[in-house]
Amino acid sequence: MRSSASIKSHPIHPMLVAFPMGLWLTGFIFDLIAMDGSNSGLLAAGFYCVIAGCIGAVAAALPGAWDWLTVVPPNSSAKSRGLLHGSLNVLALLLFIYVAYRLGGPASLPDALTLFLMGIGVVLLGITGWLGGTLVYRNQIGVDHRFAGAGKLKTRSLDSWSRPVCNQSELGDGQMMLAIAGAERVVVGRCPEGLFAFSDSCTHRGGGLSDGALVGCTVQCPWHGSQFDIRSGRVVAGPAEKRIRIYNIETRNGEVYVKPLQPAIEPRRVA
Repeated sequence: MRSSASIKSHPIHPMLVAFPMGLWLTGFIFDLIAMDGSNSGLLAAGFYCVIAGCIGAVAAALPGAWDWLTVVPPNSSAKSRGLLHGSLNVLALLLFIYVAYRLGGPASLPDALTLFLMGIGVVLLGITGWLGGTLVYRNQIGVDHRFAGAGKLKTRSLDSWSRPVCNQSELGDGQMMLAIAGAERVVVGRCPEGLFAFSDSCTHRGGGLSDGALVGCTVQCPWHGSQFDIRSGRVVAGPAEKRIRIYNIETRNGEVYVKPLQPAIEPRRVA
């Protein structure tokens, strides 16, 4: 799922996270070494590392939050994991801002409470780093598959489903397009039997199927490998157990239209 906050497909968030992590950890180490007050240079360096780390954290948070809002699939395990990742990072930022406030200046000697709070902040960084790694390496947030032979994902935003999703000629065999209208995300894919439309959300953990691989008429989720038949929605291989939703499509003058699912109508009871 290619990052939307990127420079030539390189995500900005992971470029910047090294600054708060490295600076806060370095500041903590400097203050531990200089806690006897014998080295004023290390005390000053530790204080400035804390300040610079706070600035770096704010800079890293902006593209990270934008990716969470625009790239991470809704109603997925990655969405909740990303929220926890960001919340703990904000907590670490507030903690180090308070540490800087307690220190007061570059010549101040940190007391036991200040060092304890810095230690907690470093532990939080380890936890958020673990969560961030899971988001990238398991959920593949920010990963660009163009150079892995998967082709460039086509995405189209629509005002409504009354608009065509694509032209018949736009998709070759094994290619997919993600269409977004409001909160609904539908994938149109071409297999040897023609064009089919299905929900973008894997029924296991909500992974984006549009970012997976379409082989024959079977799409594979990039997160945990669940496979679905795009003609019927049935599960071909787990860990998913529930089928995905299938949408009807209609072709008019070479343009492909997706027919949205109609909500179930409750039968009226007769008294």
